[in-house]
Amino acid sequence: MTAELEATREDLLAVQPADYEDSVNELQTEWEGRLRRLLRERPEVAGDLRRLLDELPAPETDTGTRVKQRATASGRGRVYQAGRDQHINER
Repeated sequence: MTAELEATREDLLAVQPADYEDSVNELQTEWEGRLRRLLRERPEVAGDLRRLLDELPAPETDTGTRVKQRATASGRGRVYQAGRDQHINER
């Protein structure tokens, strides 16, 4: 399952911003089904799953705050902006 989680993470990192919400919803539905099947097939793992979920940080809530970013670069300058995670791989 670790490899599947990593593949899901890679899928999300590759999504275009305009498609992000739809992709998140699709992957969330997929994982809900996987977990439901796991719990149906192995109900004894429910306690372990609950403990794992209890250790996760509380989800962020939408406070209604909107951020507008604007940047300008000239010449050989670069601008890096992100509303969340940012991964830069320059070669």
